[in-house]
Amino acid sequence: MGSGTVDHDEMRQQLFGRIDAIADQLEADIDLGVRLRHLPPATVASLWSAGLTQLKVPAELGGFEVEPPLQYEVFERVAHHSIAAAWCLFIYADTAGMIGARLPDAGLAQLLAGGQMPICCGGGGLRPGALSPVEGGLELNGHWRYGSGIEGANWVMVTGFLPGESGQGRGGHGQVLSCVVPKASLEVQDTWHVHGLEATGSNDFSAHGLFVPAEMTFNPGAPPRRGGRQYRTGIVGYLAYTVPAVCGAVARRCLDELAQRAGGLARGYAKPSALAQRGAFQSFLGQADMELRAARALMLADGQDLMDSVGQPGLDLRARDGQARAAAAYATKVACDVLRGVARFSGGDAMRTGTFLEQALRDVTMAASHLLMSEVAFDNHAQFLLGLPGADPMA
Repeated sequence: MGSGTVDHDEMRQQLFGRIDAIADQLEADIDLGVRLRHLPPATVASLWSAGLTQLKVPAELGGFEVEPPLQYEVFERVAHHSIAAAWCLFIYADTAGMIGARLPDAGLAQLLAGGQMPICCGGGGLRPGALSPVEGGLELNGHWRYGSGIEGANWVMVTGFLPGESGQGRGGHGQVLSCVVPKASLEVQDTWHVHGLEATGSNDFSAHGLFVPAEMTFNPGAPPRRGGRQYRTGIVGYLAYTVPAVCGAVARRCLDELAQRAGGLARGYAKPSALAQRGAFQSFLGQADMELRAARALMLADGQDLMDSVGQPGLDLRARDGQARAAAAYATKVACDVLRGVARFSGGDAMRTGTFLEQALRDVTMAASHLLMSEVAFDNHAQFLLGLPGADPMA
């Protein structure tokens, strides 16, 4: 499965073929996922058997080690068929890639006992649990939110704070560690009762006195043990190309479907005419098409630029992370704006429960509330451009 010497175009076609082979299953499971409030087992199995959960796993571990531009295209193509599947896929891929690049060899051997990186997810990274030293490792206690895809995961990556000798809490000395624990060792709460992204199963989860062997922990800010340049960006750069890929793909599908139907949709009262013949719609369609194309081109170019920036002497990767976050926030905002326009011109019939557009509006609205997509990203980017002290891509 590893990338080896496979070139970019060949890898792209291979991954697209794998997605196309499971597309029918992804679409067939959409309604079931909404009812279950998590991805159906058949969808999870399809993503796993297609190897897509290995998208960001280092090549030396048998993964694809795909860089941001192609990652973006893969998440787009999955989202075209199932928004929730694409959302959970990028959680699985991000987490497995991070674990594969940084977990110590002894811990990694446990995960790879079956020959392939298992399905891993994570959540609540900004609110670490509490770690305390015990013989052979650490004890973990904590409560985390937004465990997207946790129902289908085998392992979960969470963060915990380990106080130092002179520190008794977050305000003292210590360090944040990533801990990789079996999903079965966690208590998953039924908290995901929402009106968007229902099928992602992003429930809360807790650990109570959980023993974590030392080899199942790592410093998330330390240099990677394995893999290439994508693991050497900041955390924002590593994660930034996922949400806009999903939102942009969904907006593109909805816009294209409306354009195809526009000739048969009548609008107006006294003198109805086809939507396709109305100037207001033509103006919207032309502008929306350009906006989606521009936002997509920005994300692909930014992802490549990020990779080319890694290792450049004197480059502030924090500023580069801020740029990636701002690009992602912009592309996501464009997708939301286009979807609202599609809904306005589609009329009531297209918004009936169960249509793709109705689901898309709810899911993309929820997706746009992700912390990384906050409009604060533009403030942060501007602060780096201005050279202001205290600029932070994660503010």
